[in-house]
Amino acid sequence: MTQGALLDLVCGPASPLAETFQRYRLVAHLGSGGQADVYRAVRVCGGVTSAPMTVKVFRVDPQRPIADELRSWDKGDAALMDLNNRGVPGICRRADGFYGPPPYRPGEPPAPGDAVPYQVYDYLHGINLREYVAQRSGSAPGARRLSAVSALKTLAVVLQNLHHPQEIGATPVLHMDVKPSNLMVLATGEVRLIDFTGARYHREEEITQIAYTPESGGPEAFGGVKHVGPAYDVHGYGAVAYFMVTGAYPRVDGRSDQQGQRHQDASPPPWNVLRRHPLLERLPALRDHLHAPLADRPGDRPDTRELQGWLAGLADLVRRAGLPDVGCDWHEPDSSETGRAVGRARPSVTGTETDAYQRIERLERELVALRAATSGVTAFHQPVPPMPAPPTSVAPPVSAPPVAAFPVSGAPVSPGGVAVNSAGVPQMRGRAKVITRPAPEPTGMMEVDPVEPPRYRPEPGERARTLKLGWELTGTGAFIAFICWGLWALDSDGSLTGPFFAFLMVLAVAVGVFALTRLLGRLVLEQRLGRVRRTAKGAHAVTGLFLTLAGIAYLREVGWFMRFYGWLKGIIW
Repeated sequence: MTQGALLDLVCGPASPLAETFQRYRLVAHLGSGGQADVYRAVRVCGGVTSAPMTVKVFRVDPQRPIADELRSWDKGDAALMDLNNRGVPGICRRADGFYGPPPYRPGEPPAPGDAVPYQVYDYLHGINLREYVAQRSGSAPGARRLSAVSALKTLAVVLQNLHHPQEIGATPVLHMDVKPSNLMVLATGEVRLIDFTGARYHREEEITQIAYTPESGGPEAFGGVKHVGPAYDVHGYGAVAYFMVTGAYPRVDGRSDQQGQRHQDASPPPWNVLRRHPLLERLPALRDHLHAPLADRPGDRPDTRELQGWLAGLADLVRRAGLPDVGCDWHEPDSSETGRAVGRARPSVTGTETDAYQRIERLERELVALRAATSGVTAFHQPVPPMPAPPTSVAPPVSAPPVAAFPVSGAPVSPGGVAVNSAGVPQMRGRAKVITRPAPEPTGMMEVDPVEPPRYRPEPGERARTLKLGWELTGTGAFIAFICWGLWALDSDGSLTGPFFAFLMVLAVAVGVFALTRLLGRLVLEQRLGRVRRTAKGAHAVTGLFLTLAGIAYLREVGWFMRFYGWLKGIIW
């Protein structure tokens, strides 16, 4: 389906009222992602159409149980609705959410089959940050450019409201997919965080899937649910800042070098590694500052509440670095610029008037014509269809009817190519055939199932370093065992050869206890529970305890010590 093509489709929630199946009229296809198709639409009620809205139609993945698909959508929808009710600023506004049949042509009954999820949002006039920077939209001399400081400050405030809600008893929320393409740049210069499909309440039982975008996602996605928290969104924040500074994403495929050459003998981690950007390599202070929220280990990143302070340092470094212009202004905004813009009173940010924005303006005019057409058409009446049964199987995915404004044979045609009647009112005629939905284009998004996550592969030498963490526990136990053995050996008569080999046997058994404990940890913690072990403290604790008990056993064989212990016990008790 051509992006931006004029459509004439309807959709709505399943209801006993037939007209609710046509609650929304889809007038343009805006784009497709890995999980949904997005349309420009209007709400229709009694022949009256609303202001433009955005309708997101989710696709069901035939590779997953439909109950899991619908439950996943419901979790993201619940989180977004809650955030809207809390009044969190700087995010898209959810207007509606429902289950209903896939979009269909007016005048035709909806296709039978399972209902699909829908979300309805405010319509945002603008383009996403990825497009804005990629097109160097604000680089023209004298252009009103996007304020990078204001944009990142807005995003920092959004994340702080998500991770540290002010309402008593409110549960923190993780967005889970913060990246440049999910930040909308409005014509007023404001920004909005969008796409809360993967958002989840920060509770283990709520996170059953982890959205991972290779170019901007944190490595902890591969460690499972227990390792994903607010720092995952902080990594996405760092990816946005990196993109606004360099015009590139912060992570690249670890199997290739910066020139794209494949490494045949390398064993890279499953996640993407930090890019060695040539511009930043010449500016180590800026590079290290930018890399702070992008650290591989979540604990090494700034806290969400520290992002505004980190941003102030970043803006100062960028201003002093004299970097190539990617269309963003890094100066501190004036007080007049930080005020909330109403409508289009302020000049539009240069770049939002690109082809994408002009297409939106053109659709506005086409929408007026469509409203004129619908206002004079008798409403379609149909028998009340039965309520769709709860989904029990996955219907084969179908594409939305590819209907644009096309002329009907023998009908007059307007200068814009739209068939008109004798009164000059545009008409939408014809019947769209249902075709198999083509596979969506790759979006760089993959879902990581924390129940069976991709195997965590430590970096070279990391496993050896892990075994050393906690050695003091084993060392303490070995010291106690050695002292107790020495007392026993001195108390024994005869040669020390026998006691010496006995102590070596105890040490060999201790090594076996350590190895057995590590093996059990690998089978239970890593393979069954999907956890990543960063230290060997558990195995060292068990080994240290064994050596301590062995030392006590030696001490019990020392005659003078046991007599002293009996005398001391008699005094105390």
